Amino acid sequence: MAKMNWKQKAWRAAALAVLLGIVPGPAATAGGTAGPASFVDPTAELPQSGSVELSDRVYVAPFARLSAKDGHVIRIGDRANVQDNALLDAAEHDIVLGDRAIVAHGAQVRSTRPAMIAAQTQRPEYSNPGIQALESYMTAHPGELLWGAVPAFIGFNAAVDGAVISDGSMVMHMAKVSPGVTLRSGVKVKEGKWLRTQEEADNPTLGKVEYIGTGDIEFMTDVVEVNTQLAAGYAQLAWEHASFVRGINYNPGRIPGNEQRTLPAVGGVRTQQPDTGPYRFRIIGNVQIADLAGVRDGVSLRADEGPLIRIGAHGRFLGGNTFHALKSTRIYAGRGVVLEPGALVHGGRGPHLKGETWTEIGDETVIGAGAVVFRSKLGKGVRVGARSLVMDSVLPDGTVVPEGEIWIEGRRKYSAE
Repeated sequence: MAKMNWKQKAWRAAALAVLLGIVPGPAATAGGTAGPASFVDPTAELPQSGSVELSDRVYVAPFARLSAKDGHVIRIGDRANVQDNALLDAAEHDIVLGDRAIVAHGAQVRSTRPAMIAAQTQRPEYSNPGIQALESYMTAHPGELLWGAVPAFIGFNAAVDGAVISDGSMVMHMAKVSPGVTLRSGVKVKEGKWLRTQEEADNPTLGKVEYIGTGDIEFMTDVVEVNTQLAAGYAQLAWEHASFVRGINYNPGRIPGNEQRTLPAVGGVRTQQPDTGPYRFRIIGNVQIADLAGVRDGVSLRADEGPLIRIGAHGRFLGGNTFHALKSTRIYAGRGVVLEPGALVHGGRGPHLKGETWTEIGDETVIGAGAVVFRSKLGKGVRVGARSLVMDSVLPDGTVVPEGEIWIEGRRKYSAE
């Protein structure tokens, strides 16, 4: 991690937050002489003790929860991001997110032991095929990545407790890493797997880890870049008017494929509503939603990267849900779709979509508590069980995915651990 005066940067963010009237803790910087922009969404939960220390160009998304107790500290490095409904819980030890750390939607980092994500300062002394892929990428893209500022990724609804997640490693969606385990550079935990021992982390033949490839590196690099742009964009919106980063409101624009600021449309009417009433949620950018009757607390529908989200009538978002999409991709959800607490849908592209960019959720489909749907098309009346993952799949009408299963490319792979 690059050297930085953490406390000075945390104080700077807090001072500007008070100036902007957003929250009584670190919230937003807007560049200029204060340095490159960081932004913490006003819905994010922060401790009041000043125990969160931010570097530059950090993005903390809606309803992220950062908690630190008993003098412990959360440090967040340059260009890191903590996404919607993610949790950093420094109740027992410190948590350090190094430069370019990614804590994705719904992920949890706890601290039974000290937790460190992407916090290395130099190249590791060992090598493996994943590190070789990283260094080939560095050679092909000079200056883009350097050891000491290489991303690490904690995936959707994944969980890390008191572990070291090294630069250039990945904990994939719904996976877990136990206290005291070190995930080495160049290695990723497979979707839904649970690393309980160091041997499981070090030995791919045990079936829980594999080496990263060029596609993984490109994915992490893109995630860092767009979240850096979002930090600057939201800080600019907040600088223009504090209400612009609340409730139902503008996207920042200036993202490739989503360049223009747009207000959401509720029932076909473009709507700007900073105060969402009895339920606290965020709807951002070109989200076209038929009605809000079923939207509950902690729901984040963000069309700030992907340019369009459409949601039919009578949808129910029961709390802590996220809709988001990668650049130039879209989400369509039909009528009567239900997301149980903690479920999320993320758009993307892939060959299974036959060149299309739409992630689709069919009418009357139910996505269970804590489940994830990523880069997929689900037909009408599909049932996705709690804590299951559906990824890179096309599922026909009426498909039932049982609780706690990993489905990839349209079929069951294994049970989540």
